[in-house]
This record gives sequence, structure tokens and C-alpha cells, in this order.
Amino acid sequence: MTFKIAFVGLGAMGQAIVSRIIQAGHSVTVHDLSAQAVNAMVEKGATALEQGVPLGCDKNLVFVSVSHADIMEKLICEEGGLLDGMDEGGIIVDLGTTPSGQCRQLAKLASAKGKVFLDAPVSGSTPWADAGTLAMMVGGEEQSYQRVRPILSSFANKIHYLGGSGNGQLLKLCHQLTFVSTITGISEAIALAEAHGLKAKMVLDVLADCVAPRHVIDFMLPMAENERFDQGRGTLKLGHKDLQAVKQSAEDVSLKLPLAEELLGYMDKAMKEGWQDADLFALVDMARDEFYATMKSR
Repeated sequence: MTFKIAFVGLGAMGQAIVSRIIQAGHSVTVHDLSAQAVNAMVEKGATALEQGVPLGCDKNLVFVSVSHADIMEKLICEEGGLLDGMDEGGIIVDLGTTPSGQCRQLAKLASAKGKVFLDAPVSGSTPWADAGTLAMMVGGEEQSYQRVRPILSSFANKIHYLGGSGNGQLLKLCHQLTFVSTITGISEAIALAEAHGLKAKMVLDVLADCVAPRHVIDFMLPMAENERFDQGRGTLKLGHKDLQAVKQSAEDVSLKLPLAEELLGYMDKAMKEGWQDADLFALVDMARDEFYATMKSR
């Protein structure tokens, strides 16, 4: 199938992705509120959307890379938007970050109008996009995903197809949760070290050689094949002890560490509920058990 491609949203990431698609030999029509951004892409070989031409007109593949999910939905659903203007069977690819439920609804609306909606958020920043090494998480109709995969591969080299609509965005949100909590943890670690007279670079140099944060996934991946993550090695109580020491070290210099305090509270709860002989990776099992207990109580 020959794709007639349009790309909406030319921020730094959008421009890098469009450049990669053009380098792969595809023609792209671009649109953005910034004339400067459009002109930059035209200089690289793109075609600007003509004034007065409906968005998506005569296109069967449109990428949307905008900053807010509601803007994305408006571009798709408003009168004269993508669902009205695109060719029958056209595929819309959402590259932004959108609530998973909203994606499922958009997929239904697209299907009702003979179109396909894929949620395909990415992980990485502009240098990754420039190099074509973004990670991508895709949800939606598999046949349509397989058709557009060669184009996705022009700017992403780690593509995960995750099944139904919304699943791509759900995994992106899981990444964001992990990313923000990791940065928060490192930030509190730096604050604690600096409060005791050490330098931020010293903290980061040491952490770079330790298990966390770089190698946690390496430990957890083999466990994911099992029903439970708990290895029964008793390290959870050691983690509890260590967080108590973190709290004491922060109190010594009158420092508040909100994330550390929250984690210690969670560890206190684990000790009270009988997890003393579990290991730290049992925190996954605790979270699962709490979810299932909540579901049963509803």
C-alpha cells in the first residue's frame, strides 16, 4: 500500500520525526500553527498544507504530534477534521501522550467513520528521534499497525505492539510513572548528600556504578516469567531498615524527603502485614495483592 502522509505538530520532536520520514524516502505534507516550523520542514523536502485545504484531505496516513490530548481529539473529531477529511480506511497515528480511555473512545469513533486510530507514544527526546532510535508503544488494530510499521521504523527502532487500543498509551504512562519517581528518588538522594556536604556529581558517579537505577530492570525481567516476584530472601526488612536510616540521616540535618517518608510508611505497612521474610521485589506482589483486594471489595 502506498501511503499519502501528513504530519500535524512540528515541535522539536515532530520536526525530527518528519526529517527521518523524509530521509526514508516518503513524501510528507506538514501542518503547524508556526509558519517558521513549517518552513523549516519545507526546506528539508516536506510540502506545506495549502491554505483552505481540509486537514487530512487526500491522505491515508496522518501522524499527530501535539502537546495536549484535547487538542489532538479536536483535530481528529471536529467538523472538517481528520475523520471527515481523510481517505476511507485512513490511519491516524497519535504520537503524543493521551489517557488510554480517551484512545479507546477515539478508536471507536474512527472505526464508525471507516478510519483507524492507533495510539503510538514514544520514549526518548530529540537526539533519539534524530538518530531514529526512539522507543515506541503501539495500541490498536494489528493489521493497520503492521501496514505502517515500516514508516514507524524510520524513526523508532524499539517498537512494542501491545494489543488493543489504549494499551500503547497505558505503557507510556507506566513509563512516565517510573521516570518521574526515579528522578524524584535521585533528587532526594542528591539533596540528602548535599545537606551532608557532598556534591551532586559525586552522588551520580556512585549511583552510575550501583544496582539502582540502571540495573533494576535487569534483575526484574527474569522474575516476570513467574507468578510472583518474591524471591523469599528477606531483603525487604533490610530495605525497611535502610529507609529508617535514610529518615534519620535527613532528620540530622532538618531535611524533609517526602518520597522517602512515603516509602518508609509503605515499608512499615509491609512489616505489619507479615512480609518480613520477603525480598524487595515482593513490592510488586504487594501492589498486586492490594489491587485485587480492592477489586473484590467493590
